[in-house]
Amino acid sequence: MEPDAPGEADGTGMGLEGLEGRWEGEISIPGPTDLPFVVDMTASGDGLRATIDIQGVSGLPLSSVVLDAGRIHFELNSPIGLAVWDGEVRDGVIEGDFTQAGMAQTFWMQRFDDAASGDGEGTAFRREEVVFANGDIVLAGELTLPEGDGPHPAVVLISGSGDQDRDSDIGGFRLFAVLADHLAGAGVASLRFDDRGVGGSTGDGLQATLQIRAADVEAAVDVLRSRDGIDAGSIGLVGHSEGGIVAPVVANRTEGVAFVVLLAAPAVPGAEILAAQQAQLFEESGATAEEAEQFRALFELVFHAIATGQGWDEVEAAMRSMVQQGFEALPEQAREAIPDEDGLVDSIVAEEMATWQSPWFGSFLEHEPRPAIVALDVPVIALYGELDVQVPAAVNSTAMSEAIAESNVPTHTIATIFSANHLFQEAVTGSVDEYRRLKREFVADFVTILTEWLTDVIGT
Repeated sequence: MEPDAPGEADGTGMGLEGLEGRWEGEISIPGPTDLPFVVDMTASGDGLRATIDIQGVSGLPLSSVVLDAGRIHFELNSPIGLAVWDGEVRDGVIEGDFTQAGMAQTFWMQRFDDAASGDGEGTAFRREEVVFANGDIVLAGELTLPEGDGPHPAVVLISGSGDQDRDSDIGGFRLFAVLADHLAGAGVASLRFDDRGVGGSTGDGLQATLQIRAADVEAAVDVLRSRDGIDAGSIGLVGHSEGGIVAPVVANRTEGVAFVVLLAAPAVPGAEILAAQQAQLFEESGATAEEAEQFRALFELVFHAIATGQGWDEVEAAMRSMVQQGFEALPEQAREAIPDEDGLVDSIVAEEMATWQSPWFGSFLEHEPRPAIVALDVPVIALYGELDVQVPAAVNSTAMSEAIAESNVPTHTIATIFSANHLFQEAVTGSVDEYRRLKREFVADFVTILTEWLTDVIGT
């Protein structure tokens, strides 16, 4: 194919300038998650130029970038063989085939231009960098303040599991940055911060138990109390996912927390949540029944080892066997392109073992959310997404309702948001693989229900 000149239509009425910009996408690969990438395209004097960000490396030049009759082709030279994308451009989305080292997969990519960007552009409220400490650990974050001098009601935003920055950027959706904007628009200040070992924060998240995470949040509450523009009597907690486990713990041991917001919060034990998550991920990935059963058996070994402190050798052996089977299933050409397969297997196994044997994972797995929920005595709102596959709404909202019924909570709301996923985006299936393809904004009902509840409870 000969590349079209800039501004020249390709036979479908599309000019090269129509492809300029940032395209985000994923390659469908075996396993529970797909491989994300970002392509930046520019129309130049001799056609299209493009670079790609993939697997932690940015700005890699793409070659043979050609648009012809509504189809686009580009290539990347890599140590494991030439990677080739062939896709069709349709309605702002590019979808097609990806091939490399004898493997054939599919890919998609699209551009995002969402109003709810979380960057605060064009708004009247203010953002301030904040640095505070919990013992020897330095925590860095951002305070978002509504318009006016205050004093304002305020919340600490508590992230879910995994190493997350202050924005809780998941699949390109800056969950907490966007939420902070909505809260400021409703008159509520918010403090969000980088997890330990992320961004400007020191420490190691895997070494932090849920109780230690709660102490980090307590330090953030103290920051809000020290501010002149914050109403010290109207400070609440907003916990998302695992953060919804941490929030009740903090509220029960921190005097003066005025209310608690629980977003997709587990209300059943961690082991039950994790088992359901893994089953769902394997179902979505197209794993066979035998593969799913093998993984279930592996997690049985992990649960036993955490509970007893014994059996870690068996866990490592089972994990190594699964990883090796995955490599053995690859096409021969793909295996030959891997420079050190044994070393890669060792690296994957070591990373998983480090997580499973960490203080954080053990505390999550063994934690029972119910007692902390029952002990609450402040207003609570618990929201769930109808299509959430990570913290399923039905079982967790029921368990949450039963726990609150035994508590001294003065007023509460429990609601399931129609068509919402784990991040409260409007979704189709709720699948984790779907996150990157959705608009980077909340479903409207989520914002309405939350802000109206805050207005009723704290008078914003």
